[in-house]
Amino acid sequence: MKSQDIYNDIRPYNPEEVPAAVERMVQNPQFQLAVDYLFNKMESQQIYRDLKKVKSGFEFQKTFMYPSLTKVLKQTCDGFNTQNLDNLRNNGPSVFIANHRDILLDSALLLKVLVDQNMDTSEITFGSNLMVSDFIIDFGKVNRMFKVYREGSLRDMLAHSKKLSNYIHYTIRDKKLSAWIAQRKGRTKDGLDKTDTVVLKMLTTFNRKNPIDAYKAINIMPVVISYEWEPCDLQKTRELYLSEKQNYRKEPNEDIDSVLKGIINYKGRINLTFAKPVNAFIAENISKLNTKNIHQKVTEFIDEQVYRNYHLYPSNYLAYDMLNETDIYKNLYSSGTKEIIDGKLEDLYTLVGEETEAIKKKFLRLYANPLLQKIKMDLL
Repeated sequence: MKSQDIYNDIRPYNPEEVPAAVERMVQNPQFQLAVDYLFNKMESQQIYRDLKKVKSGFEFQKTFMYPSLTKVLKQTCDGFNTQNLDNLRNNGPSVFIANHRDILLDSALLLKVLVDQNMDTSEITFGSNLMVSDFIIDFGKVNRMFKVYREGSLRDMLAHSKKLSNYIHYTIRDKKLSAWIAQRKGRTKDGLDKTDTVVLKMLTTFNRKNPIDAYKAINIMPVVISYEWEPCDLQKTRELYLSEKQNYRKEPNEDIDSVLKGIINYKGRINLTFAKPVNAFIAENISKLNTKNIHQKVTEFIDEQVYRNYHLYPSNYLAYDMLNETDIYKNLYSSGTKEIIDGKLEDLYTLVGEETEAIKKKFLRLYANPLLQKIKMDLL
C-alpha cells in the first residue's frame, strides 16, 4: 500500500487520476461557461486541445489556471505587484500561512507567482463547505487542493485535525511540496487579519511533544495579500451586519457566489508580500521560547508580519478619515477614491435594504482597520 493511501479521503488527485477528472470537467457546462467568459474562440479551442494532454495537477495549473488568472488580472485589476521574492526563493518547501481576503484568489495568485518564478506550485486547503458538487470536487482536487473538514462531532474534528497535521507534514517532508493555509477559519470580513492559534496548534499536532521542532519541520512563511478594492466587500459587510441582528445562515450557494464575485468584480491594485519566515524568528529567539509559550509567540510574530507587510492604498487612508471624521490623510487619496467609496456605500444600502450609520461604519472598518493596526503597532 502506498503511504499516501492513508490520506485518500483528503488528498488531491494523484497524477494518474488527473486525466479522467479533467475529461469530466471539460464536459461540464460550468467549466465551458468559464472558458467562454475568459477566452475568445481561438484561445478556447487551444485551451481544450492542451487540456487533452494534461497528465498532472501541475500541468493543469499551467495549462488552464495560469492563463485564466492572467485574464482575470487583466480584466478586473489595475496591477499585481509582489514583494520580498528572495524570501520565497530561499525558503524551500513551506507552509504558506496567509491572511485570507478572497476564497479562491488569495491562493490562486500565489500559484501565479510560483509559476512565474519557475517553482513548483503548492497544495492548497479546500474547505468541505465548498465541496458542493462533483464538478467542484474535481476542480479542487485537480488543482492540488486537500480537504479540510468544517463540520463534525468534537471527536471527529480532533481526529480530522490530527490527520490534517500529519498530511501537511508529509507533504512538506516527503513530497517536497509547499502547502497554503489561511491564518484563521474563513475570510477576514472586518479588515482585522488575526492569526488563530488553533490553526498553529493543528499544524504542529504531528509532533505535539516538541512543537518547536514541529515548527522547524514545516517551515512556515507568512504571506500577505492586499487588495485596493475587495471584490466581495459589500457581501462581507452585509453578513457582518445581519449576523448582529439575527442568527445568520448562509444560502446554499453563497460561498460559490463569493468565489464568482471574487473572480469577476473589480479589485484595483493587488499586492502579495512574502514575509519573514517563522524559522528565522525561532532562530533569533530560541533562548526565550519553550513548549508553553511557542504557539502564542508564533501567533504574535505572524500577526506582526501581516500588519507590517500589508500594503496600504488610498482606499485605506480615506476609509480611516471617513470613519474618524478627520482629514489627516487627505493628501493620500483623491476625489476619485471618494466617488468609489460613496458608490459602494449606495450599492451596499441597496443590498442590505437599509441605510444606517452602523452599516456604513462596518464597511469603512474593512478598509480602515489595516491602517489602524499599523498605527497601534507603530508600523507606519
